[in-house]
Amino acid sequence: MDSWDDLRYFQAVAETGSLTGARKRLGVNHSTVFRRIKGLEEKLGVRLFERWDARYQLTGAGELLMVRVEQVAEAIDDVDRMILGGDQTLEGKVRITCPDGFAYYQLPPLLAEFRALYPGIEIELLADSDDLNLSRMEADIALRATNNPPEHLVGRKLMTMPWQLYGSERFAHGQSGVYTAKTLSGMPVIGPERALLRLKPMQWLEKHCSAVSIVARANTLMGMAALVKAGLGVALLPDDVADGLPPLGSLDREFQSDLWLLTHRDLRSNARVKACSQFLTERLMR
Repeated sequence: MDSWDDLRYFQAVAETGSLTGARKRLGVNHSTVFRRIKGLEEKLGVRLFERWDARYQLTGAGELLMVRVEQVAEAIDDVDRMILGGDQTLEGKVRITCPDGFAYYQLPPLLAEFRALYPGIEIELLADSDDLNLSRMEADIALRATNNPPEHLVGRKLMTMPWQLYGSERFAHGQSGVYTAKTLSGMPVIGPERALLRLKPMQWLEKHCSAVSIVARANTLMGMAALVKAGLGVALLPDDVADGLPPLGSLDREFQSDLWLLTHRDLRSNARVKACSQFLTERLMR
């Protein structure tokens, strides 16, 4: 191999399953990904992917190569984190991934305050419904709604957020404020799209609401809240994305999410990451 760069393109296509997914991950255009994959296959003299419409599936040779690529990528990530973890300068970039509600409402004023204290630190805010991989340094700090943070990450629990049913009063139908799966199934419900089904409240909603009850779907909690504001129906949401929406009440079972501030243990001594983590913890912990 001439360079790790060839394998990086291969890995991105293999993991996302498409040229489009790899393009988004790597920040390049579609033709660049296609050209690099084609060139790699020609260089190795084997076909690495089977093409099914827009989907790319690994061949047997591709699967063998992927095993080695994952080993190489993990070793490179380990070295990169070790080097970055020892950086004691308060200048450079800190990437923060968080739920979209925090990205839009809670974090911006705090990050403006942090920048005033540390003007040499550039903040990159990544609002994403997916959990970015801190081991691969897709982000440096994660605000993550979880009750079981991964063991390889370190941090602190900031708060516990309850989930409630939100919607306009015209959907209440004289309810007492506590809703059951039965009463909810008779209401127009804003449901989750596939990306949100990793959340337990959304799994419960999908299980107990009929297809007739679900009048619209969204792939982010912010999107669900926006549909509620537009009057389409009701939604089960955590308090941090409600933004002034009137709560109709709670369900007859309790849902809540712990919010953790996390970083990879290799980065906890990095001066920028440490300063930002401590600042956000002080401001958000309650």
